[in-house]
Amino acid sequence: MSPSLSRTGRDLITRAGTGALRGGLDQLVRRNLRGIWVRGVLPTGSAVWASNHHSWWDFFVAAAALRAAGRTDVDVLMQADNIGNRNLFHSAGVIGTDEIRLAVRTLREGRVLVIFPEGELRAVGDLGDTKPGAAWLARASGATLQLVATRVVLRSHQAPEAYLDIVALDHDLSPEYEAAHREHLQRLDQDLQLAGPSEPPSGFRNVVTGLRNWDERFSTLRAREP
Repeated sequence: MSPSLSRTGRDLITRAGTGALRGGLDQLVRRNLRGIWVRGVLPTGSAVWASNHHSWWDFFVAAAALRAAGRTDVDVLMQADNIGNRNLFHSAGVIGTDEIRLAVRTLREGRVLVIFPEGELRAVGDLGDTKPGAAWLARASGATLQLVATRVVLRSHQAPEAYLDIVALDHDLSPEYEAAHREHLQRLDQDLQLAGPSEPPSGFRNVVTGLRNWDERFSTLRAREP
């Protein structure tokens, strides 16, 4: 099991420090993305958030969406050899892949643990080969297993948009995890292709509002004119 954040994401954590990272997470998303849209139910209890990892933004949009729903108890599993100061990273919600007991304990406390079963940042496309850690952690801790198809895409708007398509997977179906996740991601890609260029696919709701287009800003100004 070797889920990981990209090197750029690790560097951001190191530079920003604990308080700045947690306090500035929403602004990081709001000032750079048009927003976050979610289809499905955001977890309210303990959950393994298993996502594809095809964008630098993947962890940040997951945490921002959960934060918008009132969840501040969000952690991320990271490659052990990518972690520097353990105290700093732990306080920022980072758990190493060599700290599985800590990961299980964290989940049993009711928190959300974001992991990337592909084990590395990959080019946009189909889901890559995955490690079995997501299902194992869910079974060991009793947490729900959430399959999350994640896409950060630039469509017809000025800034990219983040889409999170969430489904819960029964623990008994964990052997079919990879196939189910791959199919789930393919469905999201198809829905994005079929949707109008300015509208989200059917079933998605906006949970975080970010950077507006200049057209949208001008429309607001025109609406205020007498």
